[in-house]
Parts: sequence; structure tokens; C-alpha cells
Amino acid sequence: MRGKVSDYMNTAVVTVSLNSTMEEILSVLSRESSGRVIVLDNEKPISIITTRSIIAAFSEYSLDLFSLKAKDLMSEDLISVTPDTPVIDAIKIMINNNIGGLPVVENQVIRGLFTEREVINVIANLKFSGIVDSIMSTKIETIPQNSTILEAAKIMAMRGIRRLPIVNEYRMVGIITAADIVKYLEKHRNIGNVLDAGTKNPWTINRYTSIIDAAKIMKEKKIGTLPVVDNSKLVGIVTERDLMYSLLTVELNS
Repeated sequence: MRGKVSDYMNTAVVTVSLNSTMEEILSVLSRESSGRVIVLDNEKPISIITTRSIIAAFSEYSLDLFSLKAKDLMSEDLISVTPDTPVIDAIKIMINNNIGGLPVVENQVIRGLFTEREVINVIANLKFSGIVDSIMSTKIETIPQNSTILEAAKIMAMRGIRRLPIVNEYRMVGIITAADIVKYLEKHRNIGNVLDAGTKNPWTINRYTSIIDAAKIMKEKKIGTLPVVDNSKLVGIVTERDLMYSLLTVELNS
């Protein structure tokens, strides 16, 4: 796969300051499809705040989260790339560091963001074989439908994941993501039920759906997760990260 980060990056970058309040951060993240904002200090990018940052803080502080500021949530190091970084190298950096996005920086100035969403857009326009059965995760962490968003956040933080299928006994009735929790907190500022915050009856695929078709669905629906259902039973889950791994595997074997 040829191409540089600058060919695909999202140039609509949202920033906050060190002293931005939680209300300001949640408001921005609720509108920002990338799920991340850049923290600036004297116009210089120094860190990044993601929906995962919010989930980690919410799981620890509950509603006291709202007393925090941007400087309390920052990641320790800002891992970035330049506009000239090859796409495949950027993907390797994301996988090796277990992160979902990279600020694109040139001469200490933010030029854009390159995230898993941009990788999905790349994959959706490629041609290679394979079905989701070969890449889906089968060890699925779920959450009961009577659980709260705080319980969901604690599971996400502990397991290092960003989404949880919501189940009623053995039947999936919805899905909740880190972004859903952020949007709920921004709007309600209380600890609600997972079904109130999540998506009921989410879009699903079967195990024989092609990897390319899964990428196209994610791109069209602007979603990062597809539950895999077989005979009405949840058998797996495919995420942007799974598709990113599949692209890297194809590139390394080509």
C-alpha cells in the first residue's frame, strides 16, 4: 500500500488548553468523530485526550470527573507522525503503542490527525480477500442490560477496550462504546443505564462477511465496531483495530 499520512489525514483538528474544563472537553469530544483532542501549551502540541482518557477517569472518579481539567487527563507522551510518514509505518506505530490515532505534526504545528477511522477509509477502497471469521475477536466481554455506565466504564478501563455488547441473558440487545458514555455524560451528568447511553439493536454482520464489506459498512455507517452474529447468537466482534491488523498482515505478506 503506497501513500503518505498527508494523503489520508483528517485536517479538522480540535484543540484544548491545559486549563480547559471537563465540560469543555466533553462538549468537544461529543462532537468530534475522531474521539480525541490535542492539548496545546503556548500553541505547541504537548499531549492528547481521547474518549479512553475520559473512561479511565470516570471509572476512577465517578461524577467527580467534572472537577478535573485537561492537564489532569493528559497522556504522558505525545506520539506523533509527520505528513510524510508512510501510511503503513503510521499503522505500525499505532499497533505497537496500542493507540487509535496519531497527531500529524510538522515543525511543532498540528497539521492533522491520522486515526483508525482513516485506516478504515483506506481499506474500504482496496481489494483483498478474506472473511471476518478469520480476524474477529471471539473472546467477547459483555455487560448485562441492567448495568450502569459507570460499571461499563470500569470494565472498559480494566480490560483496555472501548466497546461492550449489551446482553439480556444470552441475547445481544445493544452495544455501548466509550464515545457513547462521553456523549451521555456531556448531556446528562448522571450515572445512567447502559441501554440509555448505548445503541439498541446495532448493525451486525455474519462470520462469512468479507473483510472489505465490513470496512465499507464501518465507513458508510461511521461506526468502529461490528458484532458478528450466527443464528441470532453473538459469536464474535470486529473492530477497526482488527481490520487494521488484517491490512498490516496483507502488506507484510505481499
